[in-house]
Amino acid sequence: MFSIIMPFYAVLFSRTVAAEVRKQIAGQYGGSPQLLKNLSVGGNIPLTEAVEPVDFEEYLITHPPLIESGPLRDLIEFPPDDIEVLYTPRECRTLGQDVPEEGENDSHVRDCTRSYTEDWAIVNRKYHKLGTAFNPNTLDKQKERQRGLPKQVFESDELPDHSSYQDDQDDLKRRSMSIDDTPRGSWACSIFDLKNSQPDALLPHLLDRVPNEEIDRHNEDQRKSNRHRELFALHPALDEDEPIERHCVPDVPKEHFGQRLLVKCLSLKFEIEIEPIFASLALYDIKEKKRISENFYFDLNSEQTKAMLRPHIPSAAISTLARSAVFSITYPSQDVFLVIKLEKVLQQGDIGECAEPYMVFKESDAAKNKEKLEKLRSQSEQFCQRLGRYRMPFAWTAIHLMNIVNSAGSLERDTELDMGLSERKGSWSERRNSSIVGRRSLERTTSGDESCSLTSFRPATLTVTNFFKQEGDRLSDEDLYKFLADMRRPSSVLRRLRPITAQLKIDISPAPENPHYCLTPDLLQVMPYPDSRVRPTKEILEFPARDIYVPNTTYRNLLYVNPQSLNFANRQGSARNITVKVQFMNGEDPSNAMPVIFGKSSCAEYSKEAYTAVVYHNRSPDFHDEVKIKLPASLTDHHHILFTFYHVSCQQKQNTPLETPVGYTWIPMLQNGRLRTGHFCLPVSLEKPPQSYSVLSPDVPLPGMKWVDNHRGVFNVEVVAASTIHTQDQFLDKFFALVHALDEHMFPVRIGDMRIMENNLEAELKSSIAALNSSQLEPVVRFLHLLLDKLVLLMVRPPVIAGQIVNLGQASFEVMASIVNRLHKYLDTSQDMHGRNSLLSSYIHYVFRPGGLGGSVHYATMARSSVRPSSLNLNRSRSLSNSNPDISGTPTSPDDEVRSIIGSKVGRHISAALLAMERSGNRMSSHTESTSFLQTLTGQLRHTDLYLYHEELALQWVVSSGSVREGALQQAWFFFELMVKSIIHHLYFTDRLQSPRKNRFPERFMDDITALVIFLYNCLTRLHSQTDLELVERLNTSLAFFLNDLLSVMDRGFVFSLIKTYWKQVPCNSAPNMLCFLHITRLPEDHLYLPLSFSLLCHISEQHYLAGLVLTELAVILDPEADGMFGLHKKVISVVHNLLSSHDSDPRYADPEVKARVALLYLPLIGIVMETLPQLHDFTGISGSGRNRAHLASLLLLCPYTRRAHIKRSPSGSAFGSQENLRWRKDMTHWRQTSEKMDKTRAELEHEAIIDGNLATEANLIILDTLEIIVQTVSVTESKESILGGVLKVLLHSMACNQSALYLQHCFATQRALVSKFPELLFEEETEQCADLCLRLLRNCSSSIGTIRAHASASLYLLMRQNFEIGNNFARVKMQVTMSLSSLVGTSQNFNEEFLRRSLKTILTYAEEDLELRETTFPDQVQDLVFNLHMILSDTVKMKEHQEDPEMLIDLMYRYCFYIAEWITSHCYIIQYTINSHEINLACKINDHYKCHKFDIYSIYDRKYLPVGCVTFQNISSNVLEESAVSDDVVSPDEEGICSGKYFTEAGLVGLLEQAAASFSMAGMYEAVNEVYKVLIPIHEANRDAKKLATIHGKLQEAFGKIVHQHGKRMFGTYFRVGFYGSKLGDLDEQEFVYKEPAITKLAEISHRLESFYGERFGEDQVEVIKDSNPVDKCKLDPNKAFIQITYVEPYFDTYEMKDRITYFDKNYNLRRFVYCTPFTLDGRAHGDLHEQFKRKTILTTSHAFPYIKTRINIIHKEEIISTPIEVAIEDMQKKTQELAFATHQDPSDAKMLQMVLQGSVGTTVNQGPLEVAQVFLSEIPSDPKLYRHHNKLRLCFKDFTKRCEDALRKNKSLIGPDQKEYQRELERNYHRLKEALQPLINRKIPQLYKPVFSFSFRDSFSRMSLRKLDV
Repeated sequence: MFSIIMPFYAVLFSRTVAAEVRKQIAGQYGGSPQLLKNLSVGGNIPLTEAVEPVDFEEYLITHPPLIESGPLRDLIEFPPDDIEVLYTPRECRTLGQDVPEEGENDSHVRDCTRSYTEDWAIVNRKYHKLGTAFNPNTLDKQKERQRGLPKQVFESDELPDHSSYQDDQDDLKRRSMSIDDTPRGSWACSIFDLKNSQPDALLPHLLDRVPNEEIDRHNEDQRKSNRHRELFALHPALDEDEPIERHCVPDVPKEHFGQRLLVKCLSLKFEIEIEPIFASLALYDIKEKKRISENFYFDLNSEQTKAMLRPHIPSAAISTLARSAVFSITYPSQDVFLVIKLEKVLQQGDIGECAEPYMVFKESDAAKNKEKLEKLRSQSEQFCQRLGRYRMPFAWTAIHLMNIVNSAGSLERDTELDMGLSERKGSWSERRNSSIVGRRSLERTTSGDESCSLTSFRPATLTVTNFFKQEGDRLSDEDLYKFLADMRRPSSVLRRLRPITAQLKIDISPAPENPHYCLTPDLLQVMPYPDSRVRPTKEILEFPARDIYVPNTTYRNLLYVNPQSLNFANRQGSARNITVKVQFMNGEDPSNAMPVIFGKSSCAEYSKEAYTAVVYHNRSPDFHDEVKIKLPASLTDHHHILFTFYHVSCQQKQNTPLETPVGYTWIPMLQNGRLRTGHFCLPVSLEKPPQSYSVLSPDVPLPGMKWVDNHRGVFNVEVVAASTIHTQDQFLDKFFALVHALDEHMFPVRIGDMRIMENNLEAELKSSIAALNSSQLEPVVRFLHLLLDKLVLLMVRPPVIAGQIVNLGQASFEVMASIVNRLHKYLDTSQDMHGRNSLLSSYIHYVFRPGGLGGSVHYATMARSSVRPSSLNLNRSRSLSNSNPDISGTPTSPDDEVRSIIGSKVGRHISAALLAMERSGNRMSSHTESTSFLQTLTGQLRHTDLYLYHEELALQWVVSSGSVREGALQQAWFFFELMVKSIIHHLYFTDRLQSPRKNRFPERFMDDITALVIFLYNCLTRLHSQTDLELVERLNTSLAFFLNDLLSVMDRGFVFSLIKTYWKQVPCNSAPNMLCFLHITRLPEDHLYLPLSFSLLCHISEQHYLAGLVLTELAVILDPEADGMFGLHKKVISVVHNLLSSHDSDPRYADPEVKARVALLYLPLIGIVMETLPQLHDFTGISGSGRNRAHLASLLLLCPYTRRAHIKRSPSGSAFGSQENLRWRKDMTHWRQTSEKMDKTRAELEHEAIIDGNLATEANLIILDTLEIIVQTVSVTESKESILGGVLKVLLHSMACNQSALYLQHCFATQRALVSKFPELLFEEETEQCADLCLRLLRNCSSSIGTIRAHASASLYLLMRQNFEIGNNFARVKMQVTMSLSSLVGTSQNFNEEFLRRSLKTILTYAEEDLELRETTFPDQVQDLVFNLHMILSDTVKMKEHQEDPEMLIDLMYRYCFYIAEWITSHCYIIQYTINSHEINLACKINDHYKCHKFDIYSIYDRKYLPVGCVTFQNISSNVLEESAVSDDVVSPDEEGICSGKYFTEAGLVGLLEQAAASFSMAGMYEAVNEVYKVLIPIHEANRDAKKLATIHGKLQEAFGKIVHQHGKRMFGTYFRVGFYGSKLGDLDEQEFVYKEPAITKLAEISHRLESFYGERFGEDQVEVIKDSNPVDKCKLDPNKAFIQITYVEPYFDTYEMKDRITYFDKNYNLRRFVYCTPFTLDGRAHGDLHEQFKRKTILTTSHAFPYIKTRINIIHKEEIISTPIEVAIEDMQKKTQELAFATHQDPSDAKMLQMVLQGSVGTTVNQGPLEVAQVFLSEIPSDPKLYRHHNKLRLCFKDFTKRCEDALRKNKSLIGPDQKEYQRELERNYHRLKEALQPLINRKIPQLYKPVFSFSFRDSFSRMSLRKLDV
């Protein structure tokens, strides 16, 4: 939609000159920073203020359209065919309808029949389906619109699999260390590799000189090709949690079914087969103690066995041969059992005797017991012949249904479950399941917390192997419930009973949706029913455990008679084998028995009588039989149920009849006109009832009759009706009876004991209406449709009683409001998201028909008087005030008023009715009597006033008060929708939809609507203050939908005024409700009525009032200064998104010109988005940001439609305000929603990936289109630089995101065109963006997608070319590309050098084929640059080899950083890498260290207070001088302003220095902080910045304070020498380094780390650590292994250095020399005796000083010093002496440390150490004169040693307590022993050392000259 509009704007903008643009900008915005407050598309009214809506209809009349026909004309006019009323035949699930013939029925039956059979009356709005209200943007709809989408190729989709990539890297590591074929710096090899690479395809005509206009036109054509027309089809469908505008079409009313279970009875087999067995199934709920289904009778006997009963059952109907049944369970629970009962033919003997053979005989013993079985079979045949019509109870069993269902859930289809006495009673899973009954109106939950599902288990076949024998005295349902409860216990009593062994196979499965060959409980064939000869499946009627609330939709009239018990204990005579014959009679003669009793199994379909089972020899039997009767539609007083009791003679005797009557009783079907149901305890007569008995109850003692037990009740029976004719509620019955009395005009009316005459009919009718509130909810719901029809009829057609019109409108309105509120209160689970009860909404949508209510029902008076009574106040109905009925109009005579009504109003109704009949034709229901309807409209009009329902409803609502008004308010939606449907019916059937809207309704109705809406506004305000937010939201939504509907049929200006009134009166703190209101009312603008004269200078809020209000609300909610609006951001964006989506998918707006017009409606959206962008949810991926990101994207899609005059917001700013705001803070444009489910199929995920890819591509292309318009527009303005800089930033950001290949092609084309038109933008102004562009292009040059590489290479080449053309040099691009490659190599995780090599080859190819510049130096410069880049690239291979070796990786980076001679950027990257790899202390040291390296460049500034080159920083690090130079090979500081970046300023220098100082402080190097501030302080002093100076001195004070407080506690690092040996190590072979490790790192730790690291690389058996520190002879090493030698080293200082390295920090900073010692003997051993122990001291010098950017530094010099044994002894004694001196003079004193040192010096356990050294080296004077000085030095060391021991003992004595005095004495004794032993040794002098050097005769004192003095 949005891309199509571009040509329209191109034409529009082409006519706008720069002066006009500037003028409009200045006039509209005036440089204001608050666009939101002032945004107005040409007017002076701010967008956030309300405007007056135009008189819409008047506007359309005065502004006729200029276009005669076409899409734009259709856009203007409301479609004439939008609304139509359809009469749709209701679906019937059966092949035929079993409805009674109308002629024989009363009016109530006719009304019920009509209600169940007439067509649905549906208002169809053709174009509502194009909006999101009735046709939401669902997933299925989206998929339909998304067909045929191409798959967009993304870089991330083309990346290699991570696991395989890692495996390749591991292989590379294992072989890389041994391959070093391409040494660093091999130009020949690099050039060879590059020249042998294959370039990508070259872009055609890239080097041609083409005008910029032609380039732009070509790029635009390329972008527009193959674009998706419906952009919002690519957007994910909205979540279902907030579709606030959704007005779902209710489900069609239909018959209720619970969860359906299919039970197939497969076989029944006993051990012996001697007689027919009859079975029945039923469901029981033991918790509710109720049978929850009717009985299903089935016959599994063989044909041979059935033949035994042929005399009694000559033929069986097909419907009685069913062996499978569908059970419905509304409330499934763990308490439901499937009970199977068996019966057999009556025979002599009790149940136990008859069951004995089945328990004794076995099938395996059939041959043995053949004679006995033959005898039993013969007896059975005799009983069948004689007693075949009678049954007796036999056996039963039960199946715990949910246990089977849950067990079958894990079984295969054909698995059989054995259900015997050993049935496992384990626990079953309890799963929560909530399902909705019939239109989701009822939540099915079990009692308690359990919930079960019968819809998803696997079918299972059960084999029931055990039955329980029936007990003659325990046949009642109460006994059964006890047995079932006992079955659930682990120790069931039933398990101890002796069972009857049998095999009953039953298949249980979820019932299919439409099973074939199925019969309803009324024996109607359910579609599909292909063949009537096939054995059917029966649907079993459910008796729900609790009430269900679903309206009746089908005709059903069934009666169930359940005899329960009989007590003949006190009856005289023989009556023991008792059966009850049940008959349904319509008279008293035996021939009046009706064939309405349903057959059971293998019998006739219907019969006239049914017999109960006989309990042998029991005078007080219990019964478990069920007699099912099909009731006649109309019952009379003569219909009754007759019970005849017989004694059956089981033994055949002469002169003894088979059955003997022993009693009679009956139940009349009607009592006071109502069906009699329930429990009865009836007396039994011993004699036949007399004549006319049927009209009386047997409770009436008829004279002359004999009764059992003195007329007491002895027979208990229950009668249950399943009827959609009889309400079984006294209040409903009375109401319907009175209403039908009016219809039948037969008086008096008898209701109950009352006889109602016509004169008191009005009072009774009103009281019956009011009494409807007392009726039970369940029958009210069942007869809801008929009840509401009658109440509506009483409102629109008030009856005429006794010559007067009775106004029942208010009474009907009151009770209707009450009923609606009852449904809402008690059926809260059946409401939609707007609180609309599904039962009521379906009534309105399908049933309610205001134009033909009641069908044949009409109201007439019985008065025959031709004189109209004076009291007939006809002017009451129509002459009332608009909203106050108490104010009368102008009085007229009754006759004049009647003539006026008949002549005008009624005449119109007659013609309307005739027109409706003609128009509807066959759409009208076949049960609607046109004749009666026309008679109503003609013959009875002189006594009846016919009202329009919507007018009457509005009037009654307005005049209501008190609780009635509040009740209607609670469910306002119901009355609003009734009103709307009535309005549409009225307009449709009177052809007023074509008339002007201003003339459609009378003013009184408009006034009533206004009064009603204002009343609702006030209620909303009041309720909001009372914090009844739920009702406020519901009422707000109802009103919004009402006004929505009125916009389609009423004067739109009038409706706009109502909306404006609401907008003004809505509370300021109810923005969510206002937003929802506007969202809903905005929906009718699916028809936009857009005047063609609309211009940008007209205020949108006036021309398009609703669109303006939506945008106003958007601006208010997104206002940064608005309080409490943050939570509404998501909702308001969703509203606008829905509107855009509906327009985008509307086929009426497919024309590009139409879409352009539609897009103009949302022009202010651009300004709102630009101003409030920071207020929207952030896009970092938290708290559902994916959805908000998508919504914001949909808002930004309108950017292409902004005028060029609106591009620039202020003269000094960018069009996008803060340019950073326009950058979408997304890591990837190719995004996934965070709410998506993880259990989707692969196909679904792939489809989503395609959709997301196309959405990301299209959104970015739209932004690209917008940028092109911006560039074209601002190119003529004066201040274009800032805007073009913003455009370039957006382009660069989009390149950095993960974009599709298609988008990147167009993006690179736009970038090339932009740089071609404005080269100075990149090379003179936006220098930092030049670096960004080089980085983006180089990154895409390494893409795995060829097309991306081709375009990126082309862009990079043209960038070099354009830079060269400016000054015959492209040093800037050269430097930036080199820096970019350096950064790219280090930061990119998926960098591929092979693809980049191909791109470099492509660039080289362009240079070779560029004929225009062939004679210049450009090709050579390109070649040099490409070769340099390729050299850098070759190092990346080794970097990847060493990715997990941080030391080697940094070495490689360091090496090529110096190669490219641009360490400013490169070193910064290595700093960042180091932060990620090592501890923060080291990172800070390196960071501040190398920030200082940047400062050499500042020597170019001629300011004396600034540092003069790098010399200023040499006190910070000695490495600075060595690494200060920036290579002139790459760039010269004076060239092209290279040093003009943000760091090359005084402020940049200060910032870096402050950061360096902070980093030094974090690292604990406080002394270096002082050195940094020495550079900063002169700068701030020169600038007189006292505040900064105060801060610096404060930080210096803090640093020096930490030096003082942390004295003796600071630790910096530990150093190790590491040598590598072996060819496996590649470049590391024979390399030695000094490693810097964290403080207190042990040798074992670094040894384990390196051994593990290299062991993992080469294999643990291939790496060996050398344990000693001796020189390594490589020839003696295994060439197939890698060897590592690790030695602890210490910093080494010469004597002169120690004068300057005083503090601990001095001794750990700027370290270059390290030392380690290796003991050895001349014979090769490491250790020997003292006199043969030598020591090798190795001094190492590193290439740089620690700390350094690298944690390991190469050793560049090694020096060895061999110490003789005596020199070793001297060093040891000096070390001990120093330890004693330190411990003695430590402050504060440490007694423990002092005692440890003393103990090591003079203790008895170690005193042999110093003493032995003295005895070895001082006992004799050495013979070698060279050792004299060492001998003397050792002697002096011992003298000093003894002196220090004495001082230490003295110090320890002063420190110890009384408890250590003995210890002190022991130390002193040891000291004296040592001193005595050493005394002769240390006093022996070497005479030769004391000989005079010169002879002095004049003074003898020179003979005592010391050695030191002689040396001097």
